[in-house]
Amino acid sequence: MTARWRELHGPGGALRAAVEETPVPGAGTAVRTAVRLRLPDGRRMTDHHLRVAPPAPRPWPLLADVLVVRDPGRAGAAHLAPGAAVLALPQGPSGCRLRCGPRRDAWVELGPGHAAVAPWEVWASLAHAWLVAGLPVQALAAAPGGHPAVSSASSRARTASARSVRCTPT
Repeated sequence: MTARWRELHGPGGALRAAVEETPVPGAGTAVRTAVRLRLPDGRRMTDHHLRVAPPAPRPWPLLADVLVVRDPGRAGAAHLAPGAAVLALPQGPSGCRLRCGPRRDAWVELGPGHAAVAPWEVWASLAHAWLVAGLPVQALAAAPGGHPAVSSASSRARTASARSVRCTPT
C-alpha cells in the first residue's frame, strides 16, 4: 500500500505522518505497519510494528504491538495481546478509545473529526509511533478534526513494548 502523508498538529507544531500497511500472508487481520514521522523540529523517524484485530489466528494476537478491538463484546480482549502498547476500542464513527503505553489507565479519546481524517486503525498506529518517538499521546486528541474529550491519563506514557519496535531515522 502506498503511504499518504497527513498533516497533524503535534507538540511543538505541525508534523507530517505517513502510514504504510502490509498484510501478513495467512495471518487474518495481522498487518505489518510502518509509520514515518517528520517531527516539528525537523527530525524524522520510522516506527515498525505489528497491528492485529481479532479474530486473528494464534500466535498473531500474542505478538501484536497494536490491538484493534471493534466488537464491543470483546472490550476486555486486551488479554489477547498482553504486550500491546496500544489497545484501540473503536465505537463506530462517533469515537475511539485508545489505551496507550504500559499504564492501564492511560486513555485517549478520539472523536468524529478524527474519523473523518483517517480510519481508527491508522490512529492506533499513529499512537504507537508517537509513544515510540517520546511524544505525548494526549496530543493526538488535539489533532485535526475537532476537539474530542481527553481522559485524565498521563501525557508522558511511554511504550512498554519499545524493545519489540524498530525505530530508524529516515
